[in-house]
Amino acid sequence: MSATDTVTLATGCKVNLHLRITARRDDGYHTLESLFVPLPAPGDRLTLAFGPQGGPFSLSAADPALQGDSNTVARAWRAFAAATGFAPALAVRLDKGVPLGAGLGGGSADAAAVLLALNERAGARALDGAALARLGAEVGADVPFFLGRGPAWAEGIGDELTPVDLALDGFSLVLLCPAVHVDTAWAYAAWDAAHAARPDGAARPAGISAHYSSLTWAGERFKSCPCSLPPLYNSFEEVVFPAHPILRKYKEELLRSGACGAVMSGSGASLLGLFRDAPRAERCARGLQKAAVSAFVHHF
Repeated sequence: MSATDTVTLATGCKVNLHLRITARRDDGYHTLESLFVPLPAPGDRLTLAFGPQGGPFSLSAADPALQGDSNTVARAWRAFAAATGFAPALAVRLDKGVPLGAGLGGGSADAAAVLLALNERAGARALDGAALARLGAEVGADVPFFLGRGPAWAEGIGDELTPVDLALDGFSLVLLCPAVHVDTAWAYAAWDAAHAARPDGAARPAGISAHYSSLTWAGERFKSCPCSLPPLYNSFEEVVFPAHPILRKYKEELLRSGACGAVMSGSGASLLGLFRDAPRAERCARGLQKAAVSAFVHHF
């Protein structure tokens, strides 16, 4: 590695076409079944300036709240240095394009990009793919997914990944990023509270519609067999929608606009709709953009 080595990286995001929380572990983590799909936009931009071994780490961003030691990029640098002894000076400029609190994994994508860049420069101290994935899981549950390239079925805490070949040819995906922030820790705590009396962790509390329950249990047939597209479903909707009713309205708008299915991604607040008709998808996105809702269209 040269004394000055600067690279600019574009990172993407992910959506969850299916997310079912299955249990809460004793250590506070939750197990789940989920279908992760990578998307190129929205995305962040990282400018990495590497220096000599043993130098300091710094992170700058327009939002000062992103510059602390808890940022996934900072945690990735520290974790890699601790695991390998390779700790080059690194100055990172983070330009955010992925909204915070959107459930799109932007921070995890950034951490994965930094880990890959470090590993590429680590020489004999570089980690193999499995070791790098284990290290990524220590930084964040979604980080191992972003170390790969394609859709994956996730189990465990989201770090047990099986690549899948999705039959999405001909579909268009509209991704909405409303100006709503949903804190992931709050969403998990709300789900825990709703399921506190349910030892199996998967049963629905009283008052949740049978529609949700049927989709939940339909997901069982995809467990350990990621060979088909599971129903669009997200366990978090039952607690996030009552707290943020506008998100339910946006989901309904996607369906009214012609989506054959719609669902919230991650812990929210982003939502996606799958369309079989590309022009309808484009019209839906334009209409929401005119209403000042950030919308992206991806054609498969």
